[in-house]
Amino acid sequence: MFNRKTFESLAAPSIATVLLSALAGALIAPLAQPQSAAAVETWEHLDKKLKTQVFEINVAIKFKLKDSIYCQIADASPTTHQYVFSASTTDPGFRVVQMATAFPIKTRHNDRQYFLTARHVFDSTDDLVTAFQRFYAGMRLYAEQTANNNNVDERFRELLQIVNIATRKDRSKAMLITYQTTVDNIWSTYDTYLSNRADPSRARFDKYVKQANLTTQVGYFLHACGSVNQPPLLAKIYKATKPDTDPDIAVLTVEKSAAPPLELDPLEASEGQEVQVIGYPIASDQIDNEANDYFTPTFSNGHVTKVTPHLVQVDAPITRGNSGGPVLSLRGKVLGLVVRRALTDSGAELNKFGAAMSVQQIKEFAPELF
Repeated sequence: MFNRKTFESLAAPSIATVLLSALAGALIAPLAQPQSAAAVETWEHLDKKLKTQVFEINVAIKFKLKDSIYCQIADASPTTHQYVFSASTTDPGFRVVQMATAFPIKTRHNDRQYFLTARHVFDSTDDLVTAFQRFYAGMRLYAEQTANNNNVDERFRELLQIVNIATRKDRSKAMLITYQTTVDNIWSTYDTYLSNRADPSRARFDKYVKQANLTTQVGYFLHACGSVNQPPLLAKIYKATKPDTDPDIAVLTVEKSAAPPLELDPLEASEGQEVQVIGYPIASDQIDNEANDYFTPTFSNGHVTKVTPHLVQVDAPITRGNSGGPVLSLRGKVLGLVVRRALTDSGAELNKFGAAMSVQQIKEFAPELF
């Protein structure tokens, strides 16, 4: 059964922070207007319902070479600290590379269900696909350069076996030296002949990517509140912004789902308004000894502290993993989509400074849905 609780981390200790770095996102929300004074709910009553309406999203990836060879990150090269991908004929399944929050949203369409999340939640897969292509394109060219008039495919297979030394427990010191020299040479070959600087047209790079016959499969798995043994919803991207651009929004679709959707609040956010952020922060799992047994969201209360033309700033605690979650009013409706938390110069979180894309920005991004 697929669930993120049982999956190993993709990163070696020296590169673990790379896989988590994409959890930071964009910034703040809509034009203020007076809010209705009447609170139609209490948080205690609302949360029982809202708990079932917010999902954990696991972004997972599977790499493959030709001839049914599967790949996964095994190490980092000793000199350049770039990813090293081992290869095997055993399918390792999907490997989770990002965990965040998503929620179903009410739209004008009934053909399928739509989920909102933050676009930057997908950034780690983009980076990994690029590294995967670069490593094996470099390996293919290095095989050609070192085949010594022999069969290039045979030399390529030989290099695959050398790279797999990274995963062997019985490796000798001599084997380790051979492995380290080889992976450094592969990345050096890429940098010298196939990098953007050396190959600005990308024609040569594309040639060797094609020769390696690389394929990548990305999966988006939505986990409802409850046991980890329940099957996830399988989602597809309906619409998403480009990396490093605003608005930081992505819309996913699910063909068959009975999850009760959240609604966009027709009233704009206003300073001082009481709100709640619901999501799946990684910090919560760190203090929960039973986190591997179930999925359940964390609730953070606060207030709107600032409203700007497309962003809503809140003082409710927001940390890694909250990305893509909703900011909710006491009406139980969505005031914004969490996309960013503030950081100090040293990278520490200022979790009283978080921001969400406004309802206005969400509607402008996908007007056909609303």
